[in-house]
Amino acid sequence: MTLDILIIFAGSFVAVLPFLGFPSSWDTVLFFIAGIFVIGLGIAVQRRGSAGEQRKNTETVENPSPSNTHDTL
Repeated sequence: MTLDILIIFAGSFVAVLPFLGFPSSWDTVLFFIAGIFVIGLGIAVQRRGSAGEQRKNTETVENPSPSNTHDTL
């Protein structure tokens, strides 16, 4: 399961949580746990994005072409 799907499921859970009929103390705890989970997913997505950005920056190193390496006199 990808992080994107987990974020969708976490958002869906938060959206339906008030309608599940749990006592308010349970709702508070479940909202807290869901919030921590969403924060963790956000951090994971951020790290995945910054790692991809670093890979993109290291892959775009340009090498000089062989025709430009010799000076003509």
